[in-house]
Amino acid sequence: MQHLKIFKLDKVGSTLCITPQSENSGFRYQDLHIEANAIRGQLMKPENKNLIIDLRQMDYFGSEFIGALVSMLREVRNRGGKACFCCARPQMLQVLQNMSLFRLWPHHDTREEALAAIE
Repeated sequence: MQHLKIFKLDKVGSTLCITPQSENSGFRYQDLHIEANAIRGQLMKPENKNLIIDLRQMDYFGSEFIGALVSMLREVRNRGGKACFCCARPQMLQVLQNMSLFRLWPHHDTREEALAAIE
C-alpha cells in the first residue's frame, strides 16, 4: 500500500482500515485532497469492499476533513460495501453524533468490534 502522511492505511481481509494521524492535524488542504483520492482509488478495487475509520488519535477535525471522510464512506456504500467508525474519543463521539453520521455509519468502541460487525 502507498505511504500516506495524513492517514495510516491497514488492510484486514476485504476491509481497509484508515487511521487519521493526529500529528498531521495541521495538514494542507491539497494534501488531504490527494490522500483522500488515493484512498478512494483503493476503495474502487474489487478486493477492498469495506471501510473502517479508526478515530483513536483524533480529538478534533474541521469540515474539510469530515467531508473527505464522508466521501470515502459514500464510495463504499455506493459500491455495496459496509463502513463504520471506531475508537472515537468522547469529544469526537459528540461531534459525530451532532452531525448524525452514526445514523448512516455506526460507531464501535474497538477496531475488533468494528471488524466483527463488517466482515
